[in-house]
Amino acid sequence: MKTVTTRIPEDDEEVLAELEAELSADRSEVLRRLIRQGLGDWRKERALDRLREHKITLRKAAELADVSYVEMLTLASEEGIDAGYTTEDLERDLDRI
Repeated sequence: MKTVTTRIPEDDEEVLAELEAELSADRSEVLRRLIRQGLGDWRKERALDRLREHKITLRKAAELADVSYVEMLTLASEEGIDAGYTTEDLERDLDRI
């Protein structure tokens, strides 16, 4: 595991202290969780943007976002992105199986 050092605004430090207490975790664990969550959100947003621009397929978007095909289909649907394959199509296909 790598060590990273950064400066943060004082009000963010106060929120981190609250999270430490709420999660019963030390500062390092809280920051690791927040970074992991932020990176996951960023990957999903990037994949959805590229899907929206028709630069990648739904399957590639799922791979980039590190989520399942079904989850990416759901995310795309929630964002109003026409992925060419609807949730109804998926349900129909699952019923056939």
